[in-house]
Amino acid sequence: MARVRGPETRLLFSMLRPERRAATGVLAVLLVALSLRLAMPALLGRFVDGAIAGRSIDALVQIAGMYVAAAVIAEALQLVVMWGSLHLSWRAGNRLRERLLRHALRLEMAWHGKHSPGQLIERIDGDVEALAIFFSNVLVHVLGNVVLMIAMLGVALFIDPRAGALLVLSAIAGGFVLIRLRAAAVPAREAEREANAQLYGDLEERLGGLEDLRANGAGRYAVHRLHVNSSRSWHAARRASFLGDGSYAVAAATFAAGSVATLALGFVLHDRGLLTVGQVLALFRYSEMLRQPLERIADQLKEFQKALAGARRASWMLATDPSITDGPLGAEALPDGALAVRFERVSFAYAADSEPAVRDIDLEVPAGSHLGVIGRTGSGKTTLGRLALRLWDVGEGRVTIGGVDVRELRQDVLRGRVAVVTQDVELFRASLRENLTIFGARAVSDDELTGVLRRVGLSTWLDAQPEGLDTQLEGSSSLSAGEAQLLAFARAFLADPSVVILDEASSRLDPKTESHITAAMQDLLAGRTAIIVAHRLATLDAVDTIAVVDDGRIVEHGPRDALAADADSRYGRLLRVADRRSIIDEVVQ
Repeated sequence: MARVRGPETRLLFSMLRPERRAATGVLAVLLVALSLRLAMPALLGRFVDGAIAGRSIDALVQIAGMYVAAAVIAEALQLVVMWGSLHLSWRAGNRLRERLLRHALRLEMAWHGKHSPGQLIERIDGDVEALAIFFSNVLVHVLGNVVLMIAMLGVALFIDPRAGALLVLSAIAGGFVLIRLRAAAVPAREAEREANAQLYGDLEERLGGLEDLRANGAGRYAVHRLHVNSSRSWHAARRASFLGDGSYAVAAATFAAGSVATLALGFVLHDRGLLTVGQVLALFRYSEMLRQPLERIADQLKEFQKALAGARRASWMLATDPSITDGPLGAEALPDGALAVRFERVSFAYAADSEPAVRDIDLEVPAGSHLGVIGRTGSGKTTLGRLALRLWDVGEGRVTIGGVDVRELRQDVLRGRVAVVTQDVELFRASLRENLTIFGARAVSDDELTGVLRRVGLSTWLDAQPEGLDTQLEGSSSLSAGEAQLLAFARAFLADPSVVILDEASSRLDPKTESHITAAMQDLLAGRTAIIVAHRLATLDAVDTIAVVDDGRIVEHGPRDALAADADSRYGRLLRVADRRSIIDEVVQ
């Protein structure tokens, strides 16, 4: 994908566009504050010249009062500007977070497979935080200081063209230094954020697999990886800091030289009678004020660089178009009730250069029937469910639900009619109610939630919760495997799907717990089309048909009872092996 010129700049402006009125108000207050600050050196010069000229005390007090009033009001208005800029920047930042999150959810699973959770957190939160800090602490100050510098140069040129020209040259030299250093520092800041993303992503993955690391003695490797990534992050941060902070020192030296030269020129012009003492003092104050804004810009350049790097990364993410997009058809395209599922000459590979996960699949699941899918690990069983739900698009052929190609349906319509229950149940750190309704995505009353929980067999568990539906869950670890699995079935009930896909939904449960799940599963599947992927053959006792998958192909398909009775069928042989293992287990027990 070709890079669009200046995407980060457009992203920055798009963040502020909805805040136009607020930003205009903040800028108006800022301009008033800057005007008062601009007037202060001139008032100081008038006071000094008046004192030297022997003006009356009342006149001097009046000038001093104007100076104090300008200083107090300017500071008060500056506080208003700071509050307003902080308020609008965080509103804009939260809007961008939501935009990035929504876009990430639209991207296909292949994209998410290439980006770790740590990288997504860094992009959606870390980069946006850098942008918010930029807007709140830098943007208004930078813009205000630019306006202030232009105004000061204009006043200095009005006081004396020669002294003003010297200040202009100082500003040009300082600006040149800042621009050159910014060009060198932005890539370094971007490399720093990328190194941090790698560090956080790798750390998140290691913490997620903590039990496996301990069990297999891989702790030293995890620590080694932490040292390697930390070293990369430190070196990237050191280089970025050197380039970024170095700009402050160079800019300060440049403008210090300009201030000294301005003061020297002022003394020369005063000695020739071309400037008054007050005018020399005003010019010197303007030279210092010219230095201060640029020192602030240099001091805040670090945040500016982080913001540009973050905006560039965020814009690249937003520029990544999802390959799976909504079709034109809505809910009216599908009939009510159970829906037939059909795979028509389907082939699919997870990557262009990888072997197909499934190939030449031709399979039909009539409406209301139940299909059991078995096969070795990696044979392609799970892929069938993913294609039916359109988490990936087929490479060849098509998948239809209710006679409609899934690519022709809106994704919310498809996923509203197809529910998936897997062996890995994802529960959030939130209330039981929020976990069941997916944070309010489903409009369900508390009575309905309670009824569904009792329907799946969680009556005793629910009654034991002192806060009922308001009980706070601490993720999947706060429940047993059976309780978490039953909550997954409860979610499926609330969706009221037409097609249910069970992908090893009970493979991690002990036989006793599985027996409790079976009742909920049978209740869920009643009157619905089902595709049940299983390793345990007992899970498939009640299905209508069996499909045996091997190396991505359907190698056997037929009615369950017929295949079970056929001694030469693959399914029949697997049943006999399972029966022998069951007898051995009973003898051992």
